[in-house]
Amino acid sequence: MTGGLLWSLTGLALLDSVNAATIWIVIVILLGARRPAPTGWAFMLGAFASFLVISLMFYFGLSFADSVLDGFTLWLRRLLFAGLAVALIVMGVRRLRPRERKGYTLPSWVNAWTAVPFGLLATLGDLPNAFPMLLAVERLIDAHIPAPAAVAVLIGYTLVYALPAALILAAGLAFNDELREQLQSMLKGRTTGTAAPSPKTAAACFAGAAASLAVLALWIG
Repeated sequence: MTGGLLWSLTGLALLDSVNAATIWIVIVILLGARRPAPTGWAFMLGAFASFLVISLMFYFGLSFADSVLDGFTLWLRRLLFAGLAVALIVMGVRRLRPRERKGYTLPSWVNAWTAVPFGLLATLGDLPNAFPMLLAVERLIDAHIPAPAAVAVLIGYTLVYALPAALILAAGLAFNDELREQLQSMLKGRTTGTAAPSPKTAAACFAGAAASLAVLALWIG
């Protein structure tokens, strides 16, 4: 495995780690669970395990497809960058309009025993945002990395993916009283009311879409 490939995979993992859904669910658990420590860590276990299993399923499934379909990884790369451009355009259009913020609430059935499957459900619900992971899998397949090494890389990728949420959970448990008011304010500001249009965010989304299309046209072809 080359250094360039390793750095690119690390960058994708860091991008994937900024996972708003998982992070906000951790904050909701800190604020609303009866037993936030076991519930929070069980949720993280479910999210980590399900993300790893899904990434391995994609890796082995797409590896098999690449072995029977000539040029499969090239078409997969085209699809990923085209899909990313479309997603960014849609996101940019939405940021030009006022929108009701979606709240994060902890289902009544979630506790220390059921938080593991809840982590699975949260990960499955966030799969539409899994472009970085899919691109990382594609890069591993295209580089012909042996399966044992690819599995080890995906385990490391998943650890990086889960790191920010795990750090927030650990900090929240260690400094619960000091951080509770700040976390409640953050959660309220992000999940209630109406978000005003954001031309700057929309412009950034459109710029990202243009960059994705440029990569698709100039480097992938």
